[in-house]
Amino acid sequence: MFRKLMILLFVLFFMAMIIFTAVMFLTNEETIYDEDGATLAIKKPTFITLSEPEISEQDTDKIAVREMTFVGLDVGTYTMTERTLDNGVTIIFDELHNSGWLPFAVTLIHKGLENPEINSWNPRPASNETDDIFGEDPTSNPFGTIAAGGKHFLQGNLYVSRIIPQGEDGEAHELRTENPNFTIEEGVMEKSFWLPPKHYLHTWLMIADEPFFEDKETEDEWIEFALDNRYQQLNWLTPDGPLVKLPITDDPRTQLSYGYIEERTADPASQEWNETSPSLYFETMLLNAEASQN
Repeated sequence: MFRKLMILLFVLFFMAMIIFTAVMFLTNEETIYDEDGATLAIKKPTFITLSEPEISEQDTDKIAVREMTFVGLDVGTYTMTERTLDNGVTIIFDELHNSGWLPFAVTLIHKGLENPEINSWNPRPASNETDDIFGEDPTSNPFGTIAAGGKHFLQGNLYVSRIIPQGEDGEAHELRTENPNFTIEEGVMEKSFWLPPKHYLHTWLMIADEPFFEDKETEDEWIEFALDNRYQQLNWLTPDGPLVKLPITDDPRTQLSYGYIEERTADPASQEWNETSPSLYFETMLLNAEASQN
């Protein structure tokens, strides 16, 4: 009797492992954006279902919110904000929130990048300066610019974070992971990440019909400046503005806490550079700052 019970338990455990493996590693792919010369998709665990998007519009933004469910239970949301600026540039902001209790792997996919011309914005490590008020900002420059299919793209990095409390009932994002390292193979860029429970993922993509800079020399000058001036380049863009390093306190979590600071949202660096070296990039950053404040 005991032997039969042990065999039954082993069979049940084996079946549970098969189900767990299927739940965690079987994936499917869905196209989520196919406009303006860009095709974007998401590859996610099959057990997670994306609802039809609930779409709203506000000023420059078209916001599509998709509920994520697992066997009918809410496990998070996927929000895509499409921002169209007056200069014709489109910015796509992605946010995934895992509100459930299971971690899961997700890949965001950018197709149609055959024969890309890539200019990395991280040709070398950034200067590791430490500020007495804000501490160290370990974030990298955006991935870089990509020219492909008659379009020009500026790809931001992946940021995984969790919400932590701040003083006076405020909140901040504690950075857990930044990934600026992507590859393009056979015309496809894949941005993969693990999203733990109660965590957020942010990334962004600019799309333009013309280059973001007048020439490569000007772009490279900005890249070098941004690598040496960590508090000038805005890396972690969201629809509400860039998340930037917050002042450190006695709480160890503030060593990597990011939030909104109004004067940096206005992007004074882009304003200054646009006066001396006008470019579509700086103009776009300034228009985006205005849209974030509306």
